[in-house]
Amino acid sequence: MTTASSAATAKLPLRTCLAWGVGTIAVAALFNSVNVLLLRYVVDYGGISAALAGTLIAGSKVYDAVIDPVIGGASDRLRSRHGRRRPFLLAGGLLLALAALMLFNLPVFDNPVLTVVFFTAALLLYATGYATFSVPYMAMPAEMTSSYHERSRLISFRVAAVAVASMLAVFVGPVLMEAAGGGQAGHTALSIFLAAVVLAATLYSFYGTRDAAFHDADDTPQPGWGAKLRSMATNRPFVILIIVKLLQLLALAVTQASMPFLFRRVLRLDDNALGLYFLVFYGVMIAVQPFWVRIARSRGKRDSFIAATLIYGLIYMSWFFVTESEPVALVYLRAAALGAFGGAVLLLGQSLLPDTMEWDYRCTGLRREGMLSAVYTIVEKVAFALGAALTGLLLGWSGYIQGAGGAAIEQPASAIAAIYWLASFIPLGLLLVSVVALFFYDLSPDKLGEAEA
Repeated sequence: MTTASSAATAKLPLRTCLAWGVGTIAVAALFNSVNVLLLRYVVDYGGISAALAGTLIAGSKVYDAVIDPVIGGASDRLRSRHGRRRPFLLAGGLLLALAALMLFNLPVFDNPVLTVVFFTAALLLYATGYATFSVPYMAMPAEMTSSYHERSRLISFRVAAVAVASMLAVFVGPVLMEAAGGGQAGHTALSIFLAAVVLAATLYSFYGTRDAAFHDADDTPQPGWGAKLRSMATNRPFVILIIVKLLQLLALAVTQASMPFLFRRVLRLDDNALGLYFLVFYGVMIAVQPFWVRIARSRGKRDSFIAATLIYGLIYMSWFFVTESEPVALVYLRAAALGAFGGAVLLLGQSLLPDTMEWDYRCTGLRREGMLSAVYTIVEKVAFALGAALTGLLLGWSGYIQGAGGAAIEQPASAIAAIYWLASFIPLGLLLVSVVALFFYDLSPDKLGEAEA
C-alpha cells in the first residue's frame, strides 16, 4: 500500500506525472471529437434537427447529475490494493471505447424515432464511461502530492495530454475521415481510431500510476448527501472555482461546437483545414506549458489566470471580423494565439482544483476528494451540454437548414450571423464574467499554510 504521506511534498517522478497525464487522453480524445464533430455529424449525416440534437445532448446531462456523485462517493469508499481511484479507470475506459463506436455509427432507420433512441442510448453510455473514468481521475492529484506548486507541474502534464488527445481527435481524426472516403465510412474509421486510443491510454495510465501515492478510505462516519452538499457550499474557494469553470467551459463548448460550422459555412474550408487549425492550436498549447508553470510560480496562479483569460477572450472576439477572403495564414495565427493563452486558462484553472480539495480537508478533516471531483465533473459536463444546446438552438432559431449525408446547402444570412456570434462575442462575454468571479478567489499558499497550522 502506498500512502500520500510518504511523498507529500517531494517532487513527483517524471514517469508518474507522464502516466497520470496520459490518462486524460482516454477521455479527452473522445470528449473533443464529441464536442467538435458530433453535433454536425448528427445534423448533417443523421438527419436529426440541430435543435433536437442539441436538446438531446443537454438532456443526457440530467443523468450525469445523478451518476457523478455516485461514482465520486464510491471511489472515496473503495478499498483496494490498487488504491481508491485506479480501478475505476479501467472500467471507465472500456465503456468509453464502446461509446465511441456507437456515437459515430448512427443508423438511419426508416422510423426516425429509432434513430433518436439509438443516439440517446449512445449518449447515456458515453456519460457513464466518462463519469467512471474522470471523477476518480480528477481526485488523484490531491492525493499524489500536497505541494501547492508541484500540483501545477502535475496538471501541466494533463493539459499537454489534453492537447495531444485533441490533436488526435480533431486533426488525425478528420484526416482519417477523408482518407476513408468521408461520409459515414469516414466517421466509422474515426470511431475505430478513437476506441483504440481510449483503450491504449487507459492501460498505460493504470499501470504507470501503480506507484503513485494515495489515501486509504476514510473510516470517519460520513454525513448524508444533504449535509455533504451544505458543507461543500461553505468551501468558498471551491464554489468560486466551480462558477469560473462553468462560465469558461461553456465558452469553450460554444466555440468548439460552432467552429466546424464557421470553417465550412463562412470560411469555405474543408475538414483538412479544420484539422490543421486544431493541430496548430494544440501544438502551441503543449509548447507553452513549462512557460505558464513558471509564470504561475512567480506571479501567482490567480493573477496569471485573470490576465490569460482576458487576452483569450479578446482573441476569440476577433472571429467576428473574419471573412471568406481572409488569408488562411491569419486563421492559423489565431489558432496559435488561442493555443498559447488557452493553455494557460486550462492549466491554471485545473491546478486550483486540488488546492480547494486540500482546503476542504483542512477545514473539515474529511477525505472526500471524489465527491468534490464529482461536482467539478458535473459542472464540466453541464457546461458542454449547455454549449451544445445553445449552439444547436441558436442555429435552429436562426434558420439553419439541416441536411442528410453531408449535403451542401446554402444557408440564410441569419444562420451565418448566428455562427459569427457563437464563435466570437458569446464566448467573450462568458469569459469576462468569469474574470469578475476570479477576483473573489483568495486561496493562496499562505492561507493554506495558516489552515494547516
